[in-house]
This record gives sequence, C-alpha cells and structure tokens, in this order.
Amino acid sequence: MSNTNCLEGMQCPDEECKSYGPFRIEVVTVVTMYDNGSGNTEDMDWGDDSFCECKECRLSGKVKDFQAKGEMT
Repeated sequence: MSNTNCLEGMQCPDEECKSYGPFRIEVVTVVTMYDNGSGNTEDMDWGDDSFCECKECRLSGKVKDFQAKGEMT
C-alpha cells in the first residue's frame, strides 16, 4: 500500500524490495533545550538531498532517490 502522509510518494528504489518504508531519514530539528535536557521538538524537516535508508533492505541514498517514479508496485 502506498504512503499517504509524511512519506507520500516514497518507495524503496531497489527492484527486489520496493518497500514503502519505514525509512531512516536525516533530519534537521529545532528543540527547546534546557540545562537538564530538552523539551518537545518544535520543528523537523528534511529535503531531497537528505540521507535516506530503507529499513527493510538497508539500501541507502538521498531522499530524492526514494521518490516513486510513475506507478511502482
């Protein structure tokens, strides 16, 4: 089943895997940091050039490499 939320349009490009995730993605995040630890994450973002790895087959590349091209099954 294809993704319809945060990972919409993403699929592992490996011809044998074709997993829809989950994926390990490098993100940039903003948190409120206190002396005794952090609070809630306030903002999190990634882009086309962020590192991405399929948790199923461990194929890695950039997020743009995991963008589904046309109809993938």
